[in-house]
This record gives sequence, C-alpha cells and structure tokens, in this order.
Amino acid sequence: MNNRMSALLQRAGLRWPLVARVTPEQLPALDIFEDCVLLKNHWAPNNQHVKIADCFDKTGFECFINHVHLPFDGRNEPLISCLEYAATLQEALMPLATDRQFRVIVSLSEDDDCTVRFHQIRIGEHSMSEDLEGFKSEAILVFDVPSSRQPLSLAT
Repeated sequence: MNNRMSALLQRAGLRWPLVARVTPEQLPALDIFEDCVLLKNHWAPNNQHVKIADCFDKTGFECFINHVHLPFDGRNEPLISCLEYAATLQEALMPLATDRQFRVIVSLSEDDDCTVRFHQIRIGEHSMSEDLEGFKSEAILVFDVPSSRQPLSLAT
C-alpha cells in the first residue's frame, strides 16, 4: 500500500487484512470466459459486447470488467465498506486460486470514489505501475489472493 492508504488506515484504527464477514451465498458470483475470471453481474448483463481484443490484453480486459465503484467521502464507515468488499472479493477468488493467481487493487480517489478491481496475474501483463507512491492523488492498496491451499496469515 502507498503512504496515503497507510495514513487512512492508521487514522481509522484499521489494519489490513480485514476478515470478510459474509456467508458463501453473499460472495460475488464469478464467471470464466476465455480463461478470464469475471464478476458475473458485471459481465453477463452489460458488457458481453466487450471483447478481449478491444483491450490491451486479458489483464486489461479483466480490469475493465472487474471494477466496482463504491462511495467514499473520507469517513471511516465508507473506508471500512470498501475494504470489506475487497476482503469479500478475496474470499470469492480463493477457491479458484489453486491454479490461478489474482491481484486485487483498491483505489481511493480525492473525488469521493472507491474503486475495487481484480485480475489474474499473468507473465508479461501488467495492470498498473509498481510504484504505488507515484499515485499522488489516490490511496492505493494492492494485494495478491493467497492460494486456497495456503493458510491465511495476518499482517503484523
């Protein structure tokens, strides 16, 4: 995470990772299309006209389809809501993480917006700069989903 995100978490008295408090029925539904894992409710109803060829690569395609905008006004409650959604997304992706690796990106912008997106980690494909401090107007949290075969460990 970048310094802006670290400061937000510290101010709110939060530590990452948060634990998702959802039942399996509450997890977002996922769909697989041409080796891409997609949020079903973002893919099926609205975006099936978008083709992988319309995007730079499969990672870009997944990032385009798999982004969710949530309200964020700087207060703790919306911050917690954004982070809980990211944790819920992690839980939904873990069963698929036996043979795939996923990255989740949480971005909080100065214009009252939280964007949570995910993609598979693919060799030779990148979704964003690795220099998280380069995002001057955003608080950024990036994490990889652990394999479902690995036990979860809490950050210290």
